Amino acid sequence: MVCPHSWFGYNMEKISNVSNELGKAHAEIRTAQSGKGTMSDTKWQMSISPSSKWANRFIIAAIIQGALAAGLTAWLLYDATYDTPGAAKIVASGGGGTWLTEGYLAYIMFGPLAIAVTALFYQHLEVNLRAPYKGWSNIFAWLHLVLMNVGVVAGTWLMMNGGWRAGALAYSLGQQTPPLSPGQISGQVHVQVLSGYPGYIAPFAAIAILGAFAGGIGYLVVWRRALKKAPQRVETRPQESASNLRVREGDNSDSFVGTPDNSH
Repeated sequence: MVCPHSWFGYNMEKISNVSNELGKAHAEIRTAQSGKGTMSDTKWQMSISPSSKWANRFIIAAIIQGALAAGLTAWLLYDATYDTPGAAKIVASGGGGTWLTEGYLAYIMFGPLAIAVTALFYQHLEVNLRAPYKGWSNIFAWLHLVLMNVGVVAGTWLMMNGGWRAGALAYSLGQQTPPLSPGQISGQVHVQVLSGYPGYIAPFAAIAILGAFAGGIGYLVVWRRALKKAPQRVETRPQESASNLRVREGDNSDSFVGTPDNSH
């Protein structure tokens, strides 16, 4: 019969040993995180996720785009309040002024928001799938970062500028005497302002699309590389216990003992 006191003391000793081992492991992790001391690569990968250089770059770009969007919004609010005709009247008047609305909404969607969301894709590849960008994939990522940001900012801001100028011209033409008809005003706005913008907006839109296309190619290349490096799951059968294995002398084959031999 096992003494309860000895059984309890044995289990308490095991619990104490496990707690000490966990404490040492946590201390190693904290030491490695603080940059003091050394730690094996395996433990480091288990305790700390690697960072994504391209996700960081796109986040920085998204922060810059957000600052530009905030400054642009502040200027439009100031212009709507203190200027004549002001951004509010230009947008409300319709016509060529709708370019201002469309350009602003397009910039918010394809500028700060799209750049920030794109960073999540790079984070997934380089951190979750452990597939860092290298070689040609880095070139595609640079094209994605530079061309998309330049194309979006230039194209949408040109559209907003054209809408603001078109709306201001339409407002001033509407104040003339004798008054012009809406068709005459629209014709003057198109000839004097809007007709010159598509030739500049279209190339920058193409640049942004080319950057997004390059980013997609780089993403597919790295993603396929990550799938090839993914470890394959191998199913193993449980090992037979030693009591079920019998080796006979002089016999080259092994036999498993299943049920007892009742022939005797």
